[in-house]
Amino acid sequence: MNDFIMDIISIHCNNDRMQAARVYQYAYLLQYLDKKTQSVDKSSKARGSFANLYAIYVLVEDYIKNGYLNSSKRYSEYPGMMFTDALARTRELPFGEKLQNHALNNRCNDEFKKFFMSETAEIPIRRNLDTRRYWINEKLLEVQISPADIVNIAPLCIEIINKYVELKMKRFSCFFNDLNDLKLTVSTNPQKSVSFISETLNPNSDARIFEIVSYVIIKYHFIDQTIKYTLNGITQEVPLTVFKVGRTNANDGGIDYIMKPLGRVFQVTEVLDFNKYFLDIDKLIHYPITFVIKQDITPEEALRRIKQVALEKYSDINVLNQYLSCFEEVITIPTLKAMLELNISKGYLPNMIDELITQCKVEYNIE
Repeated sequence: MNDFIMDIISIHCNNDRMQAARVYQYAYLLQYLDKKTQSVDKSSKARGSFANLYAIYVLVEDYIKNGYLNSSKRYSEYPGMMFTDALARTRELPFGEKLQNHALNNRCNDEFKKFFMSETAEIPIRRNLDTRRYWINEKLLEVQISPADIVNIAPLCIEIINKYVELKMKRFSCFFNDLNDLKLTVSTNPQKSVSFISETLNPNSDARIFEIVSYVIIKYHFIDQTIKYTLNGITQEVPLTVFKVGRTNANDGGIDYIMKPLGRVFQVTEVLDFNKYFLDIDKLIHYPITFVIKQDITPEEALRRIKQVALEKYSDINVLNQYLSCFEEVITIPTLKAMLELNISKGYLPNMIDELITQCKVEYNIE
């Protein structure tokens, strides 16, 4: 369990850690929040997971705001939170501006079922498709830890998510402040900047930061490369330019970066789960993809592992080859580090620091 979650539960249990452990044991919703906040203090492979967390947050917040916490009012009679209000509130929260409706509609429930299918038949979010109204599942809020002791964990859910966001914001603020400091010293102490960027290229780095840093490295790797093409008898030479598509938590349809004029697609991923790759390929209807993988192995080894697992899944070699042919290129951490060294040798380090600052401002809505 995350330490900050245990600390919050313990405070609500009068600092009784044993009682806190019992609350956690019987509260599947708290266990789910724990799973979704694993990236908080160790920059794990998990993303921020704000969409699913906020889907729960806004409905629990609505539950409390309308007076159903420890009340004689019957929540079952509540007409529910309007979908437009729930989504609007989600987008008001930190990191939530570009979140889509999928978490509210199915993703949160589907993932919860995956984790707790053997323990409970309950799901966190209930909805009426006809009225477009939403409710938090009160059965998951009212936790019975003994025959005579029922605890409503609604305030715990709100406090845990708020604390998680606070800690994530603090982590990013440190990163952003460090970038601004590096901008002032990049010309006099370039090695400090190199070390800082290199440290973000590891399997345990924050997912958002890794995606931003990878983009900047790849952009400047191609920035001085050109392509010639002839149209209507006129030959033109144009630079290869890589653009970042949306934010890291956007519903981008399997595209994270795109290269103009080739239309080359880059997708960043953190795991060697072949299902993830094949899903991205399906999203783009088998359009070739360059996968940027947050793994400290060679591209050849990454592709070998993907193929090995895929062979166990797909007995039809023709189907398998159709998917594998969509791997235009695999880029891993060693590839990115080699690109970084080449970019630095060409004098792009100051430009890369500026680009990192710009992309972070976009990602985190900093004016």
